[in-house]
Amino acid sequence: MRCLFIGSLLSITILSGCKFHHEVHSQTPQLNKQSLAESHVYNTQDLPKDHLARFHDPQLMKLVRIALRDAPDIGSAKARMVAANAVARGAYSNLWPSASLNSYAQKQRFSFKGTVPQPFNILAFNQAKIADVALNFNYELDLWGKNREIFATRLSEAVAARLEVAQTKLILESNIAQVYFALQNNRIQQKLAAENVQLLRELEGIVLDRAKQGIESDIPLKTAISNTQSARLSVQEYRRQEQRSRHQLAVLLGKNPLNTHIEPLPFSYSPQQLRLPENISTNVLAHRPDVLASQALAEAAAHQINVARTEFYPDINLKGILAWQGFYFARFFNFSLKNSGGTAAVNLPLFDAGQRRANLNTQQANFELAVNQYNQTLLVALQEVADEMATLASLSQQIEEQQRAVNTTQSNYRLFNARYQHGIIDYVQVLELKQVLVQQKSTLYTLQTQEKQAAVALLAALGGEVLYDK
Repeated sequence: MRCLFIGSLLSITILSGCKFHHEVHSQTPQLNKQSLAESHVYNTQDLPKDHLARFHDPQLMKLVRIALRDAPDIGSAKARMVAANAVARGAYSNLWPSASLNSYAQKQRFSFKGTVPQPFNILAFNQAKIADVALNFNYELDLWGKNREIFATRLSEAVAARLEVAQTKLILESNIAQVYFALQNNRIQQKLAAENVQLLRELEGIVLDRAKQGIESDIPLKTAISNTQSARLSVQEYRRQEQRSRHQLAVLLGKNPLNTHIEPLPFSYSPQQLRLPENISTNVLAHRPDVLASQALAEAAAHQINVARTEFYPDINLKGILAWQGFYFARFFNFSLKNSGGTAAVNLPLFDAGQRRANLNTQQANFELAVNQYNQTLLVALQEVADEMATLASLSQQIEEQQRAVNTTQSNYRLFNARYQHGIIDYVQVLELKQVLVQQKSTLYTLQTQEKQAAVALLAALGGEVLYDK
């Protein structure tokens, strides 16, 4: 019966150990040839209708959700957060006593002609079956708060890791929005450039007809041909920029840019979407994830100073053991074979050639570094807010002036077109003014895109939700 019990005990111990040594698998699927070969198409169909966003672009919101799920940067930040939480839980376990169960069984054979060591020399035969089961207990008396300070350090680091995830999301959302707006702008600029090519081709045809009739020389004809060719190159340039924007978006989403197609909604602009409070308090920067993370790391460094200080005090541990030993399995659980004991260990530091003092100075220097990094993070945040607010103010004024220029040119174009219909002016003048109008619209769309991107950057600098409220 005792043999069966011992065998069962050993089996349970082995199986419980095997439980934690299974094959390791990652929660993040690794990219391979098959996953990279999958095509991804994000068009304007089947978009969410029930989500309101500042820019009222459901396709943008869909891309953000995909990125927050599949982007490698998010996965890396979450993995660091999980690791930091696990380290904090490990530090918390040191605040409590620990116990372990140790056992062994062996069969020892001795030579008849050799010397048999005690206590086996009292046995009448040359072999013995030895078994031992011991329950060990250990508890470190945290009189000076060392373990508590270590736990506080790891807890602050875990908070910083969680805030790093929030900061990564904030940056990812901002980058996606800015690249998405650039993609919309490249598409509309491509259309305007194609319209400009059509106008120049009409001008080229008129100049060519006049040259054939001897009205124009070769110089205006060559100039018209050159302008048309330059306009065609401009279309190709915008097309290249559009492809680069698509590829950049695909990578931000965690997808293969070679087989990912993203279809944005048409370009839209509304000043109401970009409107912010006139007075923005600097207190809102206290909610920025990177600022809070820097503060948490400074607190962790402060706790490390306290940990270093406890090294100057004695360390007291309590240990206990309760064991059964025997030379015969049949008498293994005999009460007379029980061993028990308790130990109080004291470690009193006397001399270490300045090692503990050096460690304390190192931790104090790390704390100063963490505080300065926090101050630098806060100053950079203030600079980012100031820069983006100045950029928004300048772009708002430029857009207002450019809008007036477009309205004036459009009014003149209608007048020129009416005069041409009545035969007062030449059609060339109408085409040239139309070309100016297209160029001014191109400038206006570019300024509006830059304002939307600056608004996103300002919201990210303020630490708020860039695209939606969670």
